[in-house]
Amino acid sequence: MANSLFQNNDQTFIFTAETTPAVSTNLKENILKVESLIGVADAINITDAPNCQPKLSSLVVAGEIQKSGLEVILQITGRDRNSIALESEILGALSLGINKILCLSGDKPPENGPKAVNEMNSTNLINLLKRMSNGTLINGAEIKEPMQLISGCADSIHDHFVRDQHSKFFKEKVNLGVNFVQTQYCYDLELCQKYSHFIMDNKLSGTNFLIGLGPLKSAKQATWMRENLYGVKIPDPIIERLDQAANPLNEGKRICEELIEKLMQMPGISGVHLMGPNCENQCAELIKTFR
Repeated sequence: MANSLFQNNDQTFIFTAETTPAVSTNLKENILKVESLIGVADAINITDAPNCQPKLSSLVVAGEIQKSGLEVILQITGRDRNSIALESEILGALSLGINKILCLSGDKPPENGPKAVNEMNSTNLINLLKRMSNGTLINGAEIKEPMQLISGCADSIHDHFVRDQHSKFFKEKVNLGVNFVQTQYCYDLELCQKYSHFIMDNKLSGTNFLIGLGPLKSAKQATWMRENLYGVKIPDPIIERLDQAANPLNEGKRICEELIEKLMQMPGISGVHLMGPNCENQCAELIKTFR
């Protein structure tokens, strides 16, 4: 895909997907998982040890996927690395032709779990990308052959309407120069409409906003997601449709299609970010219905 992704607001509706590296030394296995998305998705996120669980290096997987022609968004959390390691990771990404970074603070480790570093949060990472794009490291060292970095951040749509100060802090983050935003799962059309108004009212439409979705597989899965994953909004009618469907997999795809058709009409919404465990093929099929 063109390297101008997220740099041109006149582009068509954007479809990004996501994959999580396995606990495996088999690099090819991880690349085969995303084959169906090559030439279909505009880009794919490579997650960074989600839920505090070690995986095959996201940078290694991202580098191999990038070779296939599928544009990569590398997720980087501040949870596990100090500033030296983060700068090295970003330099490594640039050396592989990867310049799109989703800046995350990272999930909190469980009690008595691994120790978090947390020297940098998502805002610090966004500022670091700006500094490195301008050719220097934190210590002032000059980067040879610097490249522009394209930064993104995450958002929870629901939090704008239930948490004090969330919108204020989020706007400050976006105004640092974030190029794209990918949200948590939101299957609530009314909430998405309110989010569209929020984007336009606050003049944030210069940033690409992608709504988090994914092909739901069953009412049981949807209920678990709603009850256990941060920021997820799945209304009761969606779960009821899945519960009553003769083929929940097809119904889950149909629900996504209907939501995407509506999102395409909303001002300020630039695309969707499709997620879900081991659903790369289903996401590819979903994108194809709009291409």
